[in-house]
Amino acid sequence: MSIDTKRLSIGKMLGSVNEVYRVPLYQRTYNWGKDQWNDLWEDLIKLEGEETHFLGSVITIGSERKKGFSYFEVVDGQQRITTALIILTAIRDIAEEIDEDRAGYINTYFLKSSTIDEKEAKLILGRKDNKVFKRLVEKRVTKEEAKTEKIIQAYFFFKEKLQEKGVKWQNVYTRLLESFDLVLMVTDSYYDAFRLFETLNNRGLSLSSVDLIKNYLLSKIASNESTLEECIEVWDKIIENVEEIESVRHDKVRFFRHYLFSIEYGIVPIPKLYMRFQKLIDNTENILNLVDDILLKSELYVKLYNGILGVKEVDERLKTLVRIEATTCYPLLIRCLSMDLKSEQLMRILKAIEVFTLRRSICNISTRDIDRIYNHLALESFDKEDPVAYIIDYLKKRTPSDTEFYISFHSRDFTRSSQTKYILEMIENTLTNNTKEKMINSRTDVHIEHIMPRELSKRSKGSVRTWEKELGSRVNEHQLFVNRIGNLTLLGSELNIGASNNPFDEKKQRYSQSNILLTKEICKKKKWTFEEIESRSKQLSVMAKQIWSFNKI
Repeated sequence: MSIDTKRLSIGKMLGSVNEVYRVPLYQRTYNWGKDQWNDLWEDLIKLEGEETHFLGSVITIGSERKKGFSYFEVVDGQQRITTALIILTAIRDIAEEIDEDRAGYINTYFLKSSTIDEKEAKLILGRKDNKVFKRLVEKRVTKEEAKTEKIIQAYFFFKEKLQEKGVKWQNVYTRLLESFDLVLMVTDSYYDAFRLFETLNNRGLSLSSVDLIKNYLLSKIASNESTLEECIEVWDKIIENVEEIESVRHDKVRFFRHYLFSIEYGIVPIPKLYMRFQKLIDNTENILNLVDDILLKSELYVKLYNGILGVKEVDERLKTLVRIEATTCYPLLIRCLSMDLKSEQLMRILKAIEVFTLRRSICNISTRDIDRIYNHLALESFDKEDPVAYIIDYLKKRTPSDTEFYISFHSRDFTRSSQTKYILEMIENTLTNNTKEKMINSRTDVHIEHIMPRELSKRSKGSVRTWEKELGSRVNEHQLFVNRIGNLTLLGSELNIGASNNPFDEKKQRYSQSNILLTKEICKKKKWTFEEIESRSKQLSVMAKQIWSFNKI
């Protein structure tokens, strides 16, 4: 990373006659308000003597030299620079009546840049802000405009402060230029600038990577303002779509990684996401077409996550993938939807993904190769004679066998509540032949119940430590069995609270009131021991092996 860093006063930074600071067209508009203006003003007037105030950092890219001017593209710090120049504009307008030399100096050195033959604005803002700021510098604004324009509102805010009784604008002028310091950082690439921005703002790579993609993409079409406006509008819709699910468990980076996986080969580590997108953008002839495609895929992504494709059976399967944490398959599903597969074909693929995911999860197989698997399927399957059969066969070959699944299922701990609850629901559905009205329609009212409680020593009302007495010398084995599938069932919330840590006989009274067959069957047992847990775990393993089987696809 190549960075030229120096701490200097605002006066020295902005006072060079041939340097111009340019805010890219695609950057956000000026958005400081009264809180920030008040803070800055308080910092200005309380400075005394040789004191200095650190205003923050400004990150720029030394983009080009043209007609004798050095242009710097502002990546971060535009709000500070803009506000400083707004204050100087207000000082200039007050000074004109009594100190024409000072007013002329501000104009020449801080509001404009010049060479022997050319003149240029010191600060070129993005989009509509630049027109407003230019009119402000040229003294063509009215107080009425302050109602709608932040820049003009800021101008009148500081002008009124400067004219308050006891305030000497000359002192404010000196403090602003000589006692307010900035750290100016100049880089020579977008990548370095935004990595630096990310570090200084203590922001996660997830968000800044997406910002970086956006800025690079928009910079490629910045010269065409109408295309730029359209592209920004589309990009905002993309981010809005992704943010609809981001707060749940996704983030923006995941969508953009999945987008790449669905269109080109290779796994992209998060730190290299920007560079991969940079190559994609560089190799794209029509940027708008690319952005439109990303928008389409973001819309599909939201539909996948929320299970709202409009076909009931498909939507239920999609919601299941979220519950069992199988959303890494989205690159493949995005491609499936792009290929207009029939609902029946999509259902077979979704079933295969569920079997593949659950069996691997239960058998604790590493997820290291998951992205590569779905990347391969997204790009290779649809060149085959029967894409659906290819996908199912490819997943099946990478799925644990019946024996492996059976052994792991009855011997492992089940602690992932969403996945465990779904597994128990599916077993219940099988027991009732999917005919009974089930708790699936009211998941929030049904909870996972530990038959042998997780905390043996925790008493319920009126109970003694019966569980510890029942286990006797084997009490130390409790943690080996308590989270086995055989010790788990489903119970309505009120019954669950009532069962609590009660002795088994008391729990059975609650279980008998349940309409969940999986739970009612436990009432047949006279006592609940480690042997009962082991036996029931194996019984449920046999059922699970049949439920999550490629033979049913």
